[in-house]
Amino acid sequence: MSGELTDVGTGVTLFTAGEVRGTARWFHDTSDVLSIDDDDLEETIAFVNKGGMTFLSPILPDLKAIVCTAGSRESHLAILSRESDVPCVLAAELAGEVTDGDTVVLDLSDVETARIGVAAAVTA
Repeated sequence: MSGELTDVGTGVTLFTAGEVRGTARWFHDTSDVLSIDDDDLEETIAFVNKGGMTFLSPILPDLKAIVCTAGSRESHLAILSRESDVPCVLAAELAGEVTDGDTVVLDLSDVETARIGVAAAVTA
């Protein structure tokens, strides 16, 4: 990964997409998806925990990418992600913290392992 990044985790690459950069947003349940009011999701990298995969379906095509702490290449989320051409990291193991609003960089250049990084905050 390039620039001032802190590696925070790894996961399974669903398909290679090079480097994907966006803004982290955690989705914990259906209410998080329903609370979206015309939000611009084009730059959003959605983070979800186990069991939170299917409730993303209504917004999945609008997302920049998805990071899920569960799943496999054969999971429902993986199928939807491929159909929507949305990069996805599955079975993510996060050793560091990712919070809403963080600039996240996904290195999806390796066919097996994705690397997840958080960009350093810019201070004035």
